Amino acid sequence: MATPSSAPPGGAGRPAPRLPGIPPVPGQYRPPPGPGGPGMFPPRPSRPSLTSPQQTRLILVSAIAVVLGLLGGLIATMVLPHIYAAQTTIRYSLGEKSSGSDDADRTLTTQTVIIGGREVLQPVADSTGVPIDYLTKNVSATIVPNSEIIQIQVLHPDRSSGIQLADAVAKQYLQVANTSDNRAQLQSQLDNAQRQLAVPTTPPDTVTDLQSQVADLQSQLAQDASASDLAAIVAPAFSVTAPVFPNTLITLAIGALVGAAAAALIGTSMVRRWTRR
Repeated sequence: MATPSSAPPGGAGRPAPRLPGIPPVPGQYRPPPGPGGPGMFPPRPSRPSLTSPQQTRLILVSAIAVVLGLLGGLIATMVLPHIYAAQTTIRYSLGEKSSGSDDADRTLTTQTVIIGGREVLQPVADSTGVPIDYLTKNVSATIVPNSEIIQIQVLHPDRSSGIQLADAVAKQYLQVANTSDNRAQLQSQLDNAQRQLAVPTTPPDTVTDLQSQVADLQSQLAQDASASDLAAIVAPAFSVTAPVFPNTLITLAIGALVGAAAAALIGTSMVRRWTRR
């Protein structure tokens, strides 16, 4: 018979309640070692290295891809339509202005704008049959630094046609640059006097006066022409030897880059396939 002193603390037939234990000291608990080692995750298996034949094959495939890219760039250079540049050189006299000054730069810049404008290009388009829009896009004028030289360039797929257009643009610009209002007025007076001289019924006294007037007008026109000839062609139009488009070096470089990119993609795929477990 159980006495009250010997009965279990939970009562008759009941297990004794579990007393709260002492919390573990921080740092005492250690997780059990995993199956792969002391850490919780097993180490990743290392990939096998490439064999010598595989490395040789990878280098060979990469080299072939780059060579094919270069060949593609070379073929593109031969197949694409070629554009050539025709050039001519003009000297614009600045007079008392020194080249390189602000006034001189503004004057020369104005002349380049005139060369590329309709005042020059429209008569060329009318005489050659080339559309004005084409001339506007393919005619350019640049100034040689610290000089009075202006270079006119015309882009055209045919060398001879480009030379003819460059020459026509240069000559039309000379007419615009070297023509003054005074010269046009003098020329009109000269034409009128010469028409009166051609009339048979003109009195002799009037003929003498007209002849003197014609001589005087011709002298003034000559003086005005020498004073106002600001622009002159220095070098006639010629075609540049190498085409402007396509550029062989740039095309080959693009082909090499494409081949290198293809070699990188193919090489990466080959390495992954060989090293896959």
